[in-house]
Amino acid sequence: MVTYKEFLKALEAVKKFKEQISDLHRDVEDKVGTISNFIGVDKDTKIYRLPLSKRTMNILREMNQIDFLEGTTKDLAKISLKELSRTKNAGRKTIDEIKKLCLFANLEMKT
Repeated sequence: MVTYKEFLKALEAVKKFKEQISDLHRDVEDKVGTISNFIGVDKDTKIYRLPLSKRTMNILREMNQIDFLEGTTKDLAKISLKELSRTKNAGRKTIDEIKKLCLFANLEMKT
């Protein structure tokens, strides 16, 4: 027979396990969502066709180093992370989005 104290201890373990599973599920959903955004993107994908947020697209459009209409994903590798971080309205999320894109397109950005 299970005592009340043992029952409470088991219940606490189940609650902790539920929290861990929920955290893991959120992490996996985030990763799957990112992957699906960039499926089909390669080095020759035109910049204006990239599945990026509106803010990121606007930042890329305003940058002088890139031809927004004729440039391709591989042109993003020419931008350094330092330059990008100095660009107006380019915050952490924008930089992370471009870094993920380059990762999936098998490109390495300058530091």
